[in-house]
Amino acid sequence: MLSSMIRLLPLLVLPACQDPGETGPSEERLPLAELKGGDYQFYTEGVEDGCLDGALEALFMPEGPATPHPFEYPVYVPSLEELPMSYAVDFREPFVGMDVTVSQLDETTLQVDGDTMPDVELGVASGDCAADMEADALLWAVGEGALRGTADIAVRDPEGSEGLCPVFDQDPCTVELVLSAVIDG
Repeated sequence: MLSSMIRLLPLLVLPACQDPGETGPSEERLPLAELKGGDYQFYTEGVEDGCLDGALEALFMPEGPATPHPFEYPVYVPSLEELPMSYAVDFREPFVGMDVTVSQLDETTLQVDGDTMPDVELGVASGDCAADMEADALLWAVGEGALRGTADIAVRDPEGSEGLCPVFDQDPCTVELVLSAVIDG
């Protein structure tokens, strides 16, 4: 449950949390015209947990913050000519069949808007507690068949009948992910 949720959240990753002008020190964003569409293997490279003070980091990066964690399934990223595009993606169980819309934000950045996944179970320690989650991301090309990006996962309305739901400082609270991806194959 909570571990399933966290394994799936990186895959839900697809719209906005970082300013589109920000890149790493050696990264140069390429024009979207150079983006190669296709199936990409995504990795979670960093987590900032604004929900449970770091408790969710281990779920997104179970081998530690120094080891990028791969998504369970490849994720299709459309080329510029295919935009805007709405389709279902599979990230991780139970986050499969999630509807997303990918559009052009600017000359270098794709915006991914995800639907709300209702009633995602938070795990055994939280009893029957479940929350709604929505993921949005920004993606940009940094090389041939290579992407970088960020994702915000908004977690809201935790509810359960056993009184074991965690208390968030804010509702919704946000888990921010740093992503990388390479074309699959």
